[in-house]
Amino acid sequence: MAWIKIDDAFADHPKVIGLSDKAFRTHIEGLCYSGRYLTDGFIPMIVASRMVNNDMAILVELSNAGLWLEDLPNNGFQIHDYLAHQTSKEQVEEKRKSLRERQKRYRERHATTNNGSNDDDWDNELLTEPEYRIQNTEYIKQNTENKELLPSVKVKSAKLAVETISNKLKDARANGINAWNLSKLVEEEWDKLHNANDIGGCIALTAWYVAELQTRQLSSVEIGRIGQMTKRFGRIALLAIDEAASKDLTDLVSYAYRVAQNMYKERQGK
Repeated sequence: MAWIKIDDAFADHPKVIGLSDKAFRTHIEGLCYSGRYLTDGFIPMIVASRMVNNDMAILVELSNAGLWLEDLPNNGFQIHDYLAHQTSKEQVEEKRKSLRERQKRYRERHATTNNGSNDDDWDNELLTEPEYRIQNTEYIKQNTENKELLPSVKVKSAKLAVETISNKLKDARANGINAWNLSKLVEEEWDKLHNANDIGGCIALTAWYVAELQTRQLSSVEIGRIGQMTKRFGRIALLAIDEAASKDLTDLVSYAYRVAQNMYKERQGK
């Protein structure tokens, strides 16, 4: 999933403020389309026509406003200055490649016996109880390299759970067993915390688990979203994360949240 960045003053921009509601919506839809399919701002004519339900006056309005530039050779439109504000296809693919490589290193690191393993690998900074808020700058922070962690105190119960998982893995390796299921071990410890009504511990353990899957620290937004998901959906949140982990995603948490919503609705019969 690629994120689209929109400045909070976007609606007041001279090129935007005079747009009709339909043209405004179409412009946003065009940005989302380009971000989803990595077209670097190009909208094929057939797609643009579908967006406006064949009302070509809307496309003319966007063109006259200087937001969409007609690209006759390619039979479509180019969103003006798209790459000046949005992430390019090349950048997204490079980021995804980097993520795949990190995930591969993670699997290789933990799938074989590692006599020189460092116990500090299991003392993850994400064993913290986060503040449960989503910042207004979510869409910007998701696309920045320097992501801040929420300052908070470590959750002791979650740290003990991670130590238990680590010890089980080391015991298995010592006995020559290299095929283990991290998900299963996390589920066992998560259930213990949940049965003790330790929601903070569940959230912290889940955050650590996601960080291990992503082989990186999580942003405050991601930790906050995990907190919301765990409090709202309970055990379903962990199942949703496992579902998301089976896919090649750069934003595992947001995808898992949507999966959890759908699973919850299904179980509620909605």
